[in-house]
Amino acid sequence: MKLQLTLALICVLLPKVRTYAVCYLCTTDASGTCKEMQTACSDQCGSQTILMRVDGVQVVSSAKACAVASQCANGSLNLGDVKMTVHTQCCTTDRCNSQIPAALPFGSPNGKTCYTCVNDDCRGTVSCEGDQDRCVSTTVTAGNTQVTGKGCVSRSLCTADSSSMKAAGVTGSVSCCEGDLCNTAEGVKLSLLIMVAPLISSTLFH
Repeated sequence: MKLQLTLALICVLLPKVRTYAVCYLCTTDASGTCKEMQTACSDQCGSQTILMRVDGVQVVSSAKACAVASQCANGSLNLGDVKMTVHTQCCTTDRCNSQIPAALPFGSPNGKTCYTCVNDDCRGTVSCEGDQDRCVSTTVTAGNTQVTGKGCVSRSLCTADSSSMKAAGVTGSVSCCEGDLCNTAEGVKLSLLIMVAPLISSTLFH
């Protein structure tokens, strides 16, 4: 009897361990709307908004989905003709990702300078903006197309998760460095998240 009572008390007093959260799942389409669903996630819920400007044309993409801690990054990227900001919010309770975060605005020049590429010529320079405190060199292969890019990036995006790009079949290399014009040499390091918007703007958290 005492053993049964002890077991009953343990069940009542100890917190229940959950290995999943119920999260909203939604990716906006071209019209800016989406059909919202719910799904069980093994780690966290996330919501994300990417603001992208390509050759002067501005696009906003948002998503709600499962996430892991390494995907919960905020920052910005400037490759010259391509600029983007990433605003991600992550949480761990059921349906906590009901709200889409506002797009982060583009920043003002901060005095740092990095090399940038125009077609195959990577001798140009670009002024870093806002929280961009690193230079970046990228070589990305998407299908049969190889894209080379250089510019400025926030430190947080250099260390973010790369699973979204690998799942989409995009592979390549990214190298981040500190110091003005430090991105002269190509390298293989860290995250591919910073190429999400320029290459596949519809893929978020996948």
